[in-house]
Amino acid sequence: MPIDDKNQEFELIMKTSDGDEILKSSDTVLVRFGPKRNGIVSSWLNGGYNEDLSAVFNHQLSQENIDKYGDGGILDFLKDLSTDFYNGLDLRSDKLSGLITSADMNSYSIACEKYRDIEVIAITTAGARVNAVSAGDIASYYEINADYRYDLEEDESNGQNNNQNPNKPGTINTILLINTKLDESSLLLAEMIAVEAKSVALRDLMVSSNYSDEIATGTGTDGIAIFSNMESENFTDNVSKHAKIGELIGKVVIDSIKEALAKLQWLTPTYQLNALVRLDRFQYNLDDFYNNYLPKHMKMEDEDDKREFIASLISISKNPELVSYVSLIIHLLDQYRYCLLSKKTVLKASNSILENQLNRIEWQSMKLLLDYIINAQLE
Repeated sequence: MPIDDKNQEFELIMKTSDGDEILKSSDTVLVRFGPKRNGIVSSWLNGGYNEDLSAVFNHQLSQENIDKYGDGGILDFLKDLSTDFYNGLDLRSDKLSGLITSADMNSYSIACEKYRDIEVIAITTAGARVNAVSAGDIASYYEINADYRYDLEEDESNGQNNNQNPNKPGTINTILLINTKLDESSLLLAEMIAVEAKSVALRDLMVSSNYSDEIATGTGTDGIAIFSNMESENFTDNVSKHAKIGELIGKVVIDSIKEALAKLQWLTPTYQLNALVRLDRFQYNLDDFYNNYLPKHMKMEDEDDKREFIASLISISKNPELVSYVSLIIHLLDQYRYCLLSKKTVLKASNSILENQLNRIEWQSMKLLLDYIINAQLE
């Protein structure tokens, strides 16, 4: 399966202090290594631990290529892609590994942190609006021996499996370059810190899981590649969150993910300062709310009344004070779900906020929506 010709042209966007070249085409960011590097990559193509790679890439899939690898298999696609890079960049195709995503490569982000002799660089593309997921969310499929089954039993806790589409676009891919030498176990520790840092970035932005009521810890298709410099005269023996290198890894991953999300999807603190956005992670039934709950609490005679109610919600949703009260109620509901507070305590505290802080006439629409969500979550 040939790769589009338009993807052949690469330009140099950065050269690291180690001599690595960060190159970009219309649909790929590729790191051509200067020194000999060892690393771990979550890829079907030469993935796992490797000491013999010459480059690593992050490639944006077009719909045409998605259809192709869907028919021929993702490994075959990646092999053809690496052969294409070999022809265009004089790289051996068997010494390449890489990640794939649907994110626009023009929205990549590079973050760099340095302290004394240690330098860490993260190159990230990120999308999280439609495929964000929290670890432990209900699965989409069962796979064993490369046999995929989508006929999962319904979740016993809520009678349904909301995670039916594992192929939604949305991926966070990060390539991490470390200038000191790390052994295999230290690389795994670095990966652990990087994955935790990704969760911190999503937590800071309060990104909702699309498959549960939780804050997302990633997406369903994330990838990571971490490399150290085997030719460095310095080695790092202790990779932990207490060590300076752990701090640097965490910072570059958090910063690069936040910047990439802001570039691609305008997912920023400003965008998240919205009560409706904060409430989005609760899987409430809008039809039930409009058709059954609202008519019991206010006049809802026709579609005009419904449109007026929705317009009211939208107009007040960005009020910072209102967002703060909504956030307090959300935090109470989270603590109930985690069994940290009783139903009685959460209901009492939530009702107090509704009655004392949301007693303005112009906030009545949000008060009703919150009352509905609170009772639905505490059933």
